[in-house]
Amino acid sequence: MIGHLARTTRARRTVSLVVSAAALLLGQLAFGPTAAYAASASACAANPTAANCDHVDPTSGNGVCLQNTWEVSGYPVVPKFDVNYGGGNVPVRVELWWSQTCRSNWARVVSTGYSGYAEVFVWRRSDGAYDRYGHTMTATGTWSALYTNLMYTPGLAAACADDASTWGGCGPDK
Repeated sequence: MIGHLARTTRARRTVSLVVSAAALLLGQLAFGPTAAYAASASACAANPTAANCDHVDPTSGNGVCLQNTWEVSGYPVVPKFDVNYGGGNVPVRVELWWSQTCRSNWARVVSTGYSGYAEVFVWRRSDGAYDRYGHTMTATGTWSALYTNLMYTPGLAAACADDASTWGGCGPDK
């Protein structure tokens, strides 16, 4: 009788463990992995670290991370084909920006005539971490420039842009 009770208890524990694992897996499939979100721009400015600055919007927090900023580098990227302009070479400009206050970089892509989908990336070269933003660009107006969130980069960083199919490029590490 005691042996039967021990086997039943072990079987219940095993079933409970399997059900718990299945529920966890289904939750991950249904809702995706739990994202780690950065602190605020104010926290980044007060104590610049990867934990406080990565993926923070540089314009948030009353623009605290936009104080004492400059463009580190910029270069043209020429799309090979632009369906909106009959296949002409219409460039975009990719820029790498630095916030001295937040010790972080972000990337920006600006249309100089291009309309279509574009992605912009900023890479922290020390560990390969990056932030990316993608959206349909317009030649002028609100969507004529796209930018990434911050990446804390005490070392080298690079800005890149592409259309996820036919054109793309990265600037030099800065």
